[in-house]
Amino acid sequence: MPLYDVEHVAALTPDQQEALAKAFTNLHSTRFRTPKFFLNVRYTDVSGQVVFRNGRRAVYNRIILRTRAGEQRSKELYDEHCRDIIKIWEDIVGTEGELGLRTVWVLGALTTAVECGIARPKVGEEDEWLKANVEEFRKLAAAGDEDFVELVQELDSRGR
Repeated sequence: MPLYDVEHVAALTPDQQEALAKAFTNLHSTRFRTPKFFLNVRYTDVSGQVVFRNGRRAVYNRIILRTRAGEQRSKELYDEHCRDIIKIWEDIVGTEGELGLRTVWVLGALTTAVECGIARPKVGEEDEWLKANVEEFRKLAAAGDEDFVELVQELDSRGR
């Protein structure tokens, strides 16, 4: 459900894309207690895209996080999250010239989502929602849905 849109002008290798996706997933899952199954990372090469900033043509890497907003998630928490995303990028991709990450935007405009027929909870109600839906997750896992097999394993490892 949370979507990390990585719009890049730097040529990212498949290994860098995988490393970034895993790191963003782990960061978000840990900070916001979101099961990894619900995190998405999408890459778009925007090196040919025309962007103007301050009336001048600009070329830069950016990450746009689309997620749910709530009273439990302060601006300061999201600021820290952005700084952590930048650090991950710098460690994996670099900082020099076109390798640098210019900006991270967090859009807390995601009202809801339905995935596999299950509506997502309100911010702050994730634990109750997981408890209420765990049997459905287990049925989907038992039916062979690999995503739900991993989700159930994650929930079991967290003691949920």
